[in-house]
Amino acid sequence: MNNIKRSILSLTKPLVFTFSILFFAPLANAALLDAFENGGFEGGNMNTNIHNSTVPPGWTTTGGTPDTFNGDTNFADYTWDYSSTGGQFLHGIGDQPSWTESALQVGLGGLVVGDEYEISFEQSISRSIWSETGGFWRIKFGDETHESDAMSIPDFGVFEGWMWQTMIFTATAETQTLEVIAWSDTDGQRTDIGIDSFFLGDPGTNPDNPDTPVPAPSTIMILLAGLLGLRLARR
Repeated sequence: MNNIKRSILSLTKPLVFTFSILFFAPLANAALLDAFENGGFEGGNMNTNIHNSTVPPGWTTTGGTPDTFNGDTNFADYTWDYSSTGGQFLHGIGDQPSWTESALQVGLGGLVVGDEYEISFEQSISRSIWSETGGFWRIKFGDETHESDAMSIPDFGVFEGWMWQTMIFTATAETQTLEVIAWSDTDGQRTDIGIDSFFLGDPGTNPDNPDTPVPAPSTIMILLAGLLGLRLARR
């Protein structure tokens, strides 16, 4: 009986180990959220139903006067809603070349030079009494810059929803800055856009991002069956 128990244990231990690797290893260093302070723009104690010209803790204004709004902000004909992570978000005005609003995260550490990192977030657009055109966000991480998908200006009172964006950056230093910049799609015309729910970490590991791939159960079962077959064959 003891020999049978030992045989069963010898067969199941590799499977448990493999199962743990498949499901939990990707989570071990999935996100650098400890270094990425306040990716959700929370904690600001301001009136979110005015242009408050305030960025929440962890962020520094680098251009213009970006604001902290929430899903209930509705003055000046704005129409917003809460993102999937809720709470506050950053509003930026782009009216190039005369006006640009931007904010900065300083000193995001723990990076490995040459490794790829995912920055994903939600973006949205609204129409105030001053809005004239669509826009997008420019994301600068270290020396690398990406642009989000362009958003068209909606009709008054229409909110198109929050849209996830996923970008891959390659680290060139162990510590880098992150800057978000509101940009209009037409020079000389104003856009009003929002950004929220930042994630910084290993590619494909953001649990909030619907674009994050989920391992297929059939693939995992095939791997486990193969390992079991190899183990039985060896015995």
